[in-house]
Amino acid sequence: MGLLLDLAYLLAAVVLSPWLAYRLCTAGRRDVARRFGVGIGEPLRRSVWLHGSSAGEVAVLKPLIAMLERDLKDTPLVISAFTVTGLAAARKLYPRHRVVPLPFDLSFIVARCLRRFDPCLVVVVESEFWPNFIASARRHGAAVALINGKMSAKSYQVHARTGVIPRALRMLDVLAVQTEEHAERLRALGVQAARVRVTGNMKYDLTTAGADRQQAGLLRRTLGYAPSDVVIIGGSLHEQEDDALLDAFAAALVASPDAALILVPRYPADAVAVEQRARTRGYRTARKTAVDAGSEAAPGRNGVLVVDTVGELGRLYAAADLAFVGGSLFFRGSNKGGHNLMEPAILAVPVLFGPYNFSFKETVEDLIAANAGRLVSDSAELAAAIVALVTDAQGRRELGMRAQQVVRAGQGATSRNYALLAELLLPQR
Repeated sequence: MGLLLDLAYLLAAVVLSPWLAYRLCTAGRRDVARRFGVGIGEPLRRSVWLHGSSAGEVAVLKPLIAMLERDLKDTPLVISAFTVTGLAAARKLYPRHRVVPLPFDLSFIVARCLRRFDPCLVVVVESEFWPNFIASARRHGAAVALINGKMSAKSYQVHARTGVIPRALRMLDVLAVQTEEHAERLRALGVQAARVRVTGNMKYDLTTAGADRQQAGLLRRTLGYAPSDVVIIGGSLHEQEDDALLDAFAAALVASPDAALILVPRYPADAVAVEQRARTRGYRTARKTAVDAGSEAAPGRNGVLVVDTVGELGRLYAAADLAFVGGSLFFRGSNKGGHNLMEPAILAVPVLFGPYNFSFKETVEDLIAANAGRLVSDSAELAAAIVALVTDAQGRRELGMRAQQVVRAGQGATSRNYALLAELLLPQR
């Protein structure tokens, strides 16, 4: 398979050469060289190599890597990523360990990197099925595992026709997947049933309550909210979603004068435009940086707080009574959609979300199945849901508690996956 796959990769590289040249130039020369196995550091002995494609997959490894650090203090860890953002996240999260870009999936390049790192175990996250990488790791003598695995219906149909990925999957020692649905697809591709384990979604293990009630109460007072105010927050908002929230807020104020609004754009640079749109509607506004600096007073329920800071969303969710999680109300691409619904849910804050939640599909399904979240299909449904919840304190409490229970019930996948990896490591040490 290696030679034929190498030829296919090289042919594809010729066809896509202009685009590849652009991407390689923008990625930085050092990382390009490292993808060829050049400049990847001193040789290691009997390492554990963990690979995730993007920033989200790299981040989901954090609790697992903490367990490896605790139990295997003398074992070198290698963390690789495919995307530029994934690499940046890995370098920030794991500065103690060897961080490299995933090598090009050509058999001779992968083999060079494997010789340099000498892994006894290779761990891939979610759906990073690089055939030469997997096959070469097995030839090197490493155990290979999939964790937090998933396979969409579309990917299954493609892989069932081509046969290349199924062959690679059958080389894996263990495949720990998020749901039975994913497990069924892997078994249908010929993976031995005994090797497939349903262990849950590791993303739930990243979610912790970012603030306790005392901290949340203090923040509410600092921002000018009374205990009786019903604070609506829109988190990680993309284009048009702030307008939809402002429409919903106007309707909520008609139903209850106690309603208040916090808008948190996904990108802080968008805060200026978001604030301007709120002012155009006649609302008093203040930006979080100005409030923190003391140059503006917090608007409280008499205005709209626009957040232009980074890293505070978890604390602000804790101070809110009702959350809409953005990136989900309008279509942004077939592979884009939604942000972290679990962050407000773990705090027992009732959560609303739109129909485009590609990135958190399983979480949405869990919340809906438990009547623990509200799916709104458009701006009108968002406004109706917010009005209903603003005027129903008991309904908010019950919805929030069910959401919290869903997240807590989903936790533990990391420990279950670590137990499977420990079984693979024992014969290797």
